[in-house]
Amino acid sequence: MFGYPDPSRRFTMGLGSIVYDVLDDYIVHASFQRYLASERSAALEHLHNLEDLNIYQNSVIIFDRGYYSEDMFRYCVEHQHLCLMRLKQNYNIAKKCFGDIITVLPGNTKDGTENIKIRVIEVTLGDGTKEYLATNLFDSHISQKMFRELYFYRWPVETKYKELKSRLAIEEFSGATTTSVLQEFYINVLLSNLSSLIKNQVDEEIQITAKSTNKYRYQANRAFIIGRIKTIVPKILCNLFDLSAIDRLYKESLRCRSQIMPGRTFRRKKNKAIGRTHFNNKKVAF
Repeated sequence: MFGYPDPSRRFTMGLGSIVYDVLDDYIVHASFQRYLASERSAALEHLHNLEDLNIYQNSVIIFDRGYYSEDMFRYCVEHQHLCLMRLKQNYNIAKKCFGDIITVLPGNTKDGTENIKIRVIEVTLGDGTKEYLATNLFDSHISQKMFRELYFYRWPVETKYKELKSRLAIEEFSGATTTSVLQEFYINVLLSNLSSLIKNQVDEEIQITAKSTNKYRYQANRAFIIGRIKTIVPKILCNLFDLSAIDRLYKESLRCRSQIMPGRTFRRKKNKAIGRTHFNNKKVAF
């Protein structure tokens, strides 16, 4: 949920949502909707966009808790989206699940819906708590453990939202009109993807040139790339820099590396919400 100033009111809120390729590190589609818009409606817009682009056949869409509904699951089945959805524990299909089961969502003749199969998987986390996942992947070779690992692949989207909010300051808009807010929102999505493009190329170069005797593995420094791209792109658009500035950034990024720390985990902090200050007193998105 993002906030921005409005001329007629002190503060206005909006819902920002993305569908994110967790393997290639790109935002495939982003939307900015009105305050109190449904996250499910935003997800449906993303699905429609994937269908228009025709890039969803070989992908599995992973939904966090709160996105599941029978209508959403039926939409994925009817439009051939492979999906994995985390269920709330108070759902009946979750309560009835022990291990790995295939059950049926009953249809309704009044609504014109038919019975559809749904697979529900119980997974146990490291601390012993249980989570429940629903999917339309029925391949018996995909085990409970595999589904557990697959669901954890959604974690990079959390770090992507963190990047948008902290590195790109996408919540702190400088404009006070709808048009300017949308411009800042989407330009920062573009900057994020440009940063990912450069980082992926640099990481590939680092891996090619790395020696097998190296004690540590390295990657491009994402924070460095984002900081530089935020400066370079506006100057390119204003004809103050030419495109060779991107080549220079690429070479600089090869030297500015960070060590890869595998297996790092951090306990989530439960901080109390901090009240917002006036938007003019905070850094802006762009």
